[in-house]
Amino acid sequence: MRFSFFKLSILLIVIGASGTGIVFSDAPKTEQQMTLEESQIKQMSLFFEKGDIGYHTIFISEFEGQGVFFRVVDPEFGTISKGLIQTKMSIGYFDVKESGMYTVLLTNLAQKEMNYEVEIGSTAAQDIIIPAGVMFAGGLLLLFASYVKLKNYRTEQPDENIR
Repeated sequence: MRFSFFKLSILLIVIGASGTGIVFSDAPKTEQQMTLEESQIKQMSLFFEKGDIGYHTIFISEFEGQGVFFRVVDPEFGTISKGLIQTKMSIGYFDVKESGMYTVLLTNLAQKEMNYEVEIGSTAAQDIIIPAGVMFAGGLLLLFASYVKLKNYRTEQPDENIR
């Protein structure tokens, strides 16, 4: 069986994407379902290493237009990120400047008890570099293979078909 640049590029892209998925799924994360009364505050924390990129996902299953206020704080309780979520699902990212426990604080702004699904985790940005590089190399090879295939491709248009 002959192995072409096209097949090799697709293989590299699949290997890189699979590696990225595996690294991301093995990254530390924690998920919790919360029920908050009106104006109640709850928190969840996770330890992060310096230089990482963290994320938080907030899902409101019974969303009816009421929002939730969130705040991400560092180990010294300095605010890194904050905002008002007024959609059914929200994802946010934050940079980790120093190692330690980072906390997501949620405040229910609805007039009634609400259920939330909250996840905080690491993107494992340092570990994804190699699989992402393999995927990028596969993409470049795919572009090159496409160029080689198309550079000699010519179509002739008879004058009688042009109007």
